[in-house]
Amino acid sequence: MNARFVKGKGHIKNMIFEGYGIQIRPVTPSDLPALRRWRNSPNISQQMADISHITPTKQRLWYERIINRLEEAHWVVWCKGVRTGYMNLKGHDSIYSQKSLNGGLYVGDSKVKHGLLGYAIAFMQLDIAFKFLFSIKYETSFRESNLSARRFNKQLGYLEVSRKDGFIRVAITHESYNNSKARLIRYFK
Repeated sequence: MNARFVKGKGHIKNMIFEGYGIQIRPVTPSDLPALRRWRNSPNISQQMADISHITPTKQRLWYERIINRLEEAHWVVWCKGVRTGYMNLKGHDSIYSQKSLNGGLYVGDSKVKHGLLGYAIAFMQLDIAFKFLFSIKYETSFRESNLSARRFNKQLGYLEVSRKDGFIRVAITHESYNNSKARLIRYFK
């Protein structure tokens, strides 16, 4: 099982993908209230570098900033027709020309929430980074105190790169991802 392109044209940020029981769609203005609600929830906001409260104005300004960026792509995750999470991919320049990408994801509070949802989103994110954007490495970071993120990333095959200001930075290569995915994919069949 892999992520597969469903529809869209132009930049990858305008494309819809599905696989692993989820679909990701580009962020639209109608998604902003849910994204803001999730982002302001204590279990998500306390894990972010910026823990400040997101106002409707701040959320709208974020959206207006990201919609034209060529070095970023932001999607809302849907499962069983329900908006249920968020993921992004970022580079330092055009997302298409990056040997290394970074980004993040979170599972929102919705009526469709299960233990494999985070893995499905991570698989989707890494499939796009490695198979559609041909990146060599993907990096992300999480708070040192977030033991579940530490366990999650280790199971996915990430290796620690650095620690700074209470955050652990981890990286994964395409090869390492394929090895870890081979062990975990049975849960999605």
